[in-house]
Amino acid sequence: MNYDIHGPFEVIRSGRLVDKSAKGKRDFWQSVEENVPGLSDAVGCYIFCIGIKPWYVGLAEKQSFRSECFQPHKINAFNSAIDKTKGAPQLVLIGKLTPKGKFAKPGVNGHKASRFLEDLLIGMALSNNPLLENIRGTKFTKELVVPGVLNTPQGKAKKTAVQFLKGALHA
Repeated sequence: MNYDIHGPFEVIRSGRLVDKSAKGKRDFWQSVEENVPGLSDAVGCYIFCIGIKPWYVGLAEKQSFRSECFQPHKINAFNSAIDKTKGAPQLVLIGKLTPKGKFAKPGVNGHKASRFLEDLLIGMALSNNPLLENIRGTKFTKELVVPGVLNTPQGKAKKTAVQFLKGALHA
């Protein structure tokens, strides 16, 4: 199960917010296709960033990136992030590849590996930005406490066992 990372692609805006118009979306996907042919019709995960900070992690599995990324509730999440900070909004697309190296297409049953990858990316994004706009997939990552590994309370990372495990996991 291989994936290929592409972008960042600058999100087209109308004023400060994401351009919701059909033309804006068409222009965005045309730019993607000029850079990476076939990517807009692929599936995988995507990350909406402002600068290098992640603000939303999404999954396209039953629909292509083109159909999934700019759904109304996604645009609302993107615009909410834009309201919180300054910088250029960008989209990173992580396309799933077939065994022959082509981009995978949407499937009726989805793609289990992509769902796992989305959860992993949400956890990583939350560690970089606790204000991540995602709701689904964040509860455990926000609430689970494992000293030295996840959400370490102040002063709890000093125990020998914690230091050993931290070294073993990050080696």
